Amino acid sequence: MTIITRKIELKHCKENLSEEERISQKKLLLHINDNLYRAANNISSKLYLDEHVSSLVRLKHKEYKDLVRDLAKAKKQKSHDEASIAEMEARLKGYEDEMTSQERAICKYTDEMSPLSLAYGFATELELDIYAQILTQIQSKVHKDFTNDNEDVRDGKRSIRTYKKGMPIPFPWNNAIRIEAIEKAKTEEKEVKNRRNREDYDFYLNWYNGIRFRLHFGKDKSNNYQIVKRCLKLDENCRDNYQLKTSSIKMENGTKKMYLLLVVDIPQEKYKLNNNIVLGVDLGINVPAYVATNITEDCKAIGNREHFLNARMAISRRFHSLQRLQGTAEGRGRKKKLEPLEHMREKERNWVRTQNHLYSRDIVNFAIKVKAATIHMEDLSGYGKDDEGNVEEDKKFLLGKWSYFELQTMIKNKAQKAGIRVNMVKPAYTSQTCSWCGERGIRDGLSFFCQNPECKQYAKKDIHADYNAARNIARSKDIVK
Repeated sequence: MTIITRKIELKHCKENLSEEERISQKKLLLHINDNLYRAANNISSKLYLDEHVSSLVRLKHKEYKDLVRDLAKAKKQKSHDEASIAEMEARLKGYEDEMTSQERAICKYTDEMSPLSLAYGFATELELDIYAQILTQIQSKVHKDFTNDNEDVRDGKRSIRTYKKGMPIPFPWNNAIRIEAIEKAKTEEKEVKNRRNREDYDFYLNWYNGIRFRLHFGKDKSNNYQIVKRCLKLDENCRDNYQLKTSSIKMENGTKKMYLLLVVDIPQEKYKLNNNIVLGVDLGINVPAYVATNITEDCKAIGNREHFLNARMAISRRFHSLQRLQGTAEGRGRKKKLEPLEHMREKERNWVRTQNHLYSRDIVNFAIKVKAATIHMEDLSGYGKDDEGNVEEDKKFLLGKWSYFELQTMIKNKAQKAGIRVNMVKPAYTSQTCSWCGERGIRDGLSFFCQNPECKQYAKKDIHADYNAARNIARSKDIVK
């Protein structure tokens, strides 16, 4: 099964509501939107406080620290027998139980109360008047983020996550909170006859406090109407089991713009794949993506440098031109003056995202075509940065124009949906090694030259460098993720 998220516009249904009811519903939506982040930050702070208390208790326990060090040394050097090691482990467990009791006393836990439930209690003490089901979902999200971030926070790689006003409002599906389908009247068939995706139903989201939204699909390029229809089992032609998962509502500009972030668990598409075939993906700037397999001669260049860079540079030139016209944009109305610049930034971001969607779709479709059960990509984390994490001078242009992380993420998501595994491999020397003999060669621009006289590719001048790199990636055994 694959989890996907679809963004669908919501229209607040105000029909058959009195003026007081409309005002009450709007106030509730704004109240939750304005205060939910406070609950999230309170839970997060409590979890990190407990973690800090736990660390302090262990740092002050000298016997515990000495025993941990001695036990690790004994296991590494094998200087103790099994009975001695077992006795040391038993003492260590006793110390841990003792410290756990100290932590619970400091943090005011009872035997029936867990750290997570106490954090939830701290959030409810704010008297935010937010539904318990929403707070429960926020608690789960914050705890998941805390678990994922904790190691990086300890190592100083990132700061504690802060939740901002306007975060999506999560909610579970139940008998009261559900999507309702109302079949359209026959007289409306003429109005929908010429639509590309004919809509036979109007869908409504029944939410808390009697709030009701209509789902507005617009042009529906993502086929959201059919997905909702399949979730409600109204599509007779679909036998797959689409399931609704915990979703959320996102509000922008107060209640002027509202969106349903619909989370759906969809079945994996079934393809006949060969476990022996691996597709290597070489990402670059000359060719955005070059793909090749490990055991066949199938290959393909995806994307075009001129098309990709020219479009981005054109948008960049327009941005800098606007920037010069705006000057420093200081004083009264600064935000209004900067709106055209923000619009250009958003336009460039949307264009790049669209291109990455197209590239990733082509890559996964090619993998399906050649029946590759696995995709290999280079692990490019930290690429172009020095030991202090700063971007190297000669890599600034490349990293400024090349959104490789977003492209790799999209490839992973689409591959998962198709039932294809994705592995990350070490990128070292993939462009300088001959994929036929394994010896080092020379890369000169878009050409690769093998220097091994015993290799069948020796002295050939028509080997595409990106094709050679893609084959190396496909054949690589240095899997890191």
